[in-house]
Amino acid sequence: MNYFSLLDYWNNNHSAEVNKFTINNPGSCTPNNQYGFSNGTPCILVKMNKIVDFVPSLGYHLEDKDAYEAAGCQPGPDAIAVHCYGEYPIDVDNIGGNITYISEKNRDHKCGSLERKWFPYTGKQQRRNVYQAPYVWVQFNNPKPNVLINVICRVYAENIIFDKKKGQGSTRFQIYVKDLSRHKLSKQNQKI
Repeated sequence: MNYFSLLDYWNNNHSAEVNKFTINNPGSCTPNNQYGFSNGTPCILVKMNKIVDFVPSLGYHLEDKDAYEAAGCQPGPDAIAVHCYGEYPIDVDNIGGNITYISEKNRDHKCGSLERKWFPYTGKQQRRNVYQAPYVWVQFNNPKPNVLINVICRVYAENIIFDKKKGQGSTRFQIYVKDLSRHKLSKQNQKI
C-alpha cells in the first residue's frame, strides 16, 4: 500500500471510527480479580507502542512464515496477530500450554488480534480524545508455580520485522506465580 492510498484509506474510510478502545468482557482480567494473579492465572496486557503514522499490513513478514504458521493464528479479516510463547524450551514447558488471548472481538487459545481500524496513531493534536492504543489481554491459565518463566509476545504483520536482539516486533517479560497452597500451609505451620 503506497503512502497516498494509505492516506485515502484512513481519511475516507476510517476517521469516523476513532473512539476509545476497550475490551468489554475481559473475563478475570480485571482489578476486582487482581488480574488473575490472586488465583495463579496472571493476565498481562500486551499492546504496540504508539508509532506516528504507522499502519500494520495484514499477514506476516516473509521471514516469519514458519513461526506464524506454527502458532496457528487466525486474527480475522482486518486484524494482525499477537502470539506469546516461552522464550526457551524450559519456558515453553513451564507455561503449561494453556494461554487465553482476550481481544476486542473474541477469545482464542492460539493468538490475539489487533484490529487495523485503530491505526495509525497520528499524535494527540489530531484526536478529539486521548488515544488509547489497542491491546490484548494474555492470560496464562496453567503456569508452573515457583519458577521464573521467560515470555516473548510477538506482533505479526507484513511490515513488522522481528529482531530478538534489538527487541523489534516483540516484547519480553517474566512471570512468577507463587504456589499459594504451599504458602498457606507454611503460614499455618508458622514457617514463612
